Amino acid sequence: MALNGVFQRPYTVRDNRQFVRKRGDEENAATQTSREEQGNQNSKSKGLQYVEPQKTAVSYPKTDDKPSWQETRALIQNQAHNRIQSQQNNLAGGNSISAAPAAPASPYANVSSNINIAQILKDFKNTQAAIGTPDNLKEEVAGYLDLIEKQVVKDNPDKRLIKSNLKNAASILDNYISETLNKESKVVENWVDALFLQQIDFKYNDNDINPQFLVKFPEGSVQQESKIEDKSVVNESTKETLTEAENPKVASIVPQDKTLKSMFIQAKKFVYANEPEKAITSFGQALERAREVGDNETVSKIYFEVGKIYDNHDYYAQALKSYHKALETDDNNLKTKAHFSMAQIYDDTNQIKPALDHYFVSISYAGESDNPVAQSTSLTKMGNIYTDMYEQDAFNYYDIAQDLAAQTDNSKVKGYISSSLAGAYNKFGEPQEALKAHYNAVQHYTNAESPLKVAQNFTGAADIMIEYGNISKAKGLLKKAQNFARQTDDINLMNEISSKLASLV
Repeated sequence: MALNGVFQRPYTVRDNRQFVRKRGDEENAATQTSREEQGNQNSKSKGLQYVEPQKTAVSYPKTDDKPSWQETRALIQNQAHNRIQSQQNNLAGGNSISAAPAAPASPYANVSSNINIAQILKDFKNTQAAIGTPDNLKEEVAGYLDLIEKQVVKDNPDKRLIKSNLKNAASILDNYISETLNKESKVVENWVDALFLQQIDFKYNDNDINPQFLVKFPEGSVQQESKIEDKSVVNESTKETLTEAENPKVASIVPQDKTLKSMFIQAKKFVYANEPEKAITSFGQALERAREVGDNETVSKIYFEVGKIYDNHDYYAQALKSYHKALETDDNNLKTKAHFSMAQIYDDTNQIKPALDHYFVSISYAGESDNPVAQSTSLTKMGNIYTDMYEQDAFNYYDIAQDLAAQTDNSKVKGYISSSLAGAYNKFGEPQEALKAHYNAVQHYTNAESPLKVAQNFTGAADIMIEYGNISKAKGLLKKAQNFARQTDDINLMNEISSKLASLV
């Protein structure tokens, strides 16, 4: 089916933002965006139509349509706190607790990820009442909840049984919501999935309440009127993939079986030789071998590799299906990349809600594998989405991304964040802040030895100077851009810079 307007980015110009660029000005900047897309290893939106997979439900820590920056920061702080606590516990086991590093001071240090089963059951029943569940469905749900309540009063509750029954009960409510709205809903199941990622106390205590995990409903649920409307698409944000920002922890999984390893490597050779059909055929053979030897991790890795092939050739439906299948793994790094790749597809096709969802999940799994670079990249992508919608929350996402990137020595991701910030400040009519961000981006990209990015940021800064009439400063910046552009093979950029210099008479 053709892409519709649901969750697409609205193009709005706020009256109180006198410096906001008009749409035509943004379209003139498309050439720079196109250059950055040339190095993109993931999806490249070309406006093509695609059919979304019928089953795209995923388990992720999401409770409403838009993951707020507060929720994102709380999630990251919780993960950091848990890692520190784990390190302290490990040191304590080795009788070296005094050597444990102190947890960094943070305004979010007291945010807890603990939740008692009593709160979950109460919220579940409130949810059932709120959506007006019919009596016959209430009886079905009550049957599952009764089994749970018998377990939670025991000294050693059966956690697997509790989770299974809670999922079954959630499925009943979501089916009812779907029938009522005449569209698929996973709001209750997603809420339950989010809870499963937390520290659940399965021993019933109705006095233990954590307000952070009270159930919320997305726009369009039976509690609210649907406000979906066709919205125009704005220019895409800067395209720079997770591949560029990955740290050494995100390494390829090499099969142990010699035959499978050989087949996997051969398939990769076809990829590098730009022979996608042969690569997919070869990966298909490797998949059969992986299943034959019971190597499920390589199965997931193969699906991810196949997803990338489809993705790079704009077969988005097939790519999404492959990425989803890649999620059947215990490797959080692979889950991070798969969710990021799916987010890229939705982002490139301006499907806001699923893009934000998958970026958020990518952040979560990256945190589990202690990968702040990947987290920073996804956070910046989310900031770019909010920037395109002229929402001030964008700066909160950039702020968290910068905090995480500061913990690393990855100059490239720091440059990407600063460059994205420059674009956001410029769009929101803050040229001075935009210039500062461009300057920071230049410093980071210089350290990363990325002359193309340095040239682009000097050019961006020059454009601001031209817009505000400082021609002398603009010329100086363009000459610097020209010097760095000459270190690249980007002829278009060099010609563009030369043309701009020639026009400044």
